[in-house]
Amino acid sequence: MFANIFGNYLVKKKSITADEFLSIKMLLDRTRVKLGLIAVSEKLMTPEQAEEVNRKQQQQDRKFGDIAISLGYLSDVQVERLLALQGNEYMRFCQCAVDKEILTLEQIESSLEYYKKENGFTFSDMEAIKSGDVDRILPLFLPELPDGPILDLMAVTFRCINRLASDDISLKRGYKTSNYGTGAVAMQEIVGDYKVCMAFSGDDKGILAIAEAFAKQFFDAVDINALDSVGEFINICDGLFTTEMSAKGMELNLMPPVLSKDPIDINGSLVVVVPIFINQQPLDWIVSLG
Repeated sequence: MFANIFGNYLVKKKSITADEFLSIKMLLDRTRVKLGLIAVSEKLMTPEQAEEVNRKQQQQDRKFGDIAISLGYLSDVQVERLLALQGNEYMRFCQCAVDKEILTLEQIESSLEYYKKENGFTFSDMEAIKSGDVDRILPLFLPELPDGPILDLMAVTFRCINRLASDDISLKRGYKTSNYGTGAVAMQEIVGDYKVCMAFSGDDKGILAIAEAFAKQFFDAVDINALDSVGEFINICDGLFTTEMSAKGMELNLMPPVLSKDPIDINGSLVVVVPIFINQQPLDWIVSLG
């Protein structure tokens, strides 16, 4: 998920093109990160030290870590840490961008710092984003919310988007309101001990993106079939949520999904709107209380 969040940011800032971003993504899953790049990124070695070790590797049949240790540049513990980071999505993104000569490591780090400042993120927040862990990432993009089931519902749904629809997802900062005017929309209400409504709304491209990602089929237009796919996805998310809450002693019931190609208003004591991108297409994820 780091690649999508940060890559879309770089495209928006025109630091890279959409085609360059796509070329990075195509390499991600089959890229093995070099320990030298990780060591430099983690500020454990200088670029000059990493290059020296690389030159010695061409002369000796030894691993990068073993040579770096023998030169006194790294400790055994530090090498183990670097090896653990080889599968990290942030590191793989860096390796792909550097190998394709799209960005240097210095440019990536500089852009990350701008991204951090623009969003008011802390060092810990950025580590969570770089991890690619959906459970650590989601809270960073939510507005301040009351404790309770709303956070559980959104966590369940975000995991479902990633697992059942598409892992090509990214987020923008969410916000709170009391009224939201939709575009085309699929929504479902949960009633009982806790009353909440969840919806996805957007233009044709956004609705089709989530409908097609979930149904794994093509839709010609935002018709009842496409909206029904989104409604079915919401029903699955809500069903998993109500099952979790039932185990905690809460009585909840799902109402039939509501599908509309025409705009409607979603009202509540608290309406949370999170702009989300699925397969590069924007739509709004809405959760309303009351």
